[in-house]
Amino acid sequence: MPQKSKEKEKSEISFEDAIKRLEEISGDLENGKAPLGESLKLFEEGIGLVSECKKQLDDAEQKVKLLTGKEE
Repeated sequence: MPQKSKEKEKSEISFEDAIKRLEEISGDLENGKAPLGESLKLFEEGIGLVSECKKQLDDAEQKVKLLTGKEE
């Protein structure tokens, strides 16, 4: 069950909050001060956030196409 709550949290994050967190993760990884294990966790979180942002952008694009009558 913890998996479902994690997935729910990801899908409820706003695009703007996800981008902000990605910037934080990027900064943490760039400074190189985190140990390898922590760096991998940050990287994994970042990949999940990128995936969520892409999903939200794709959804928004579909809505725009639908509203403008340009759906393919």
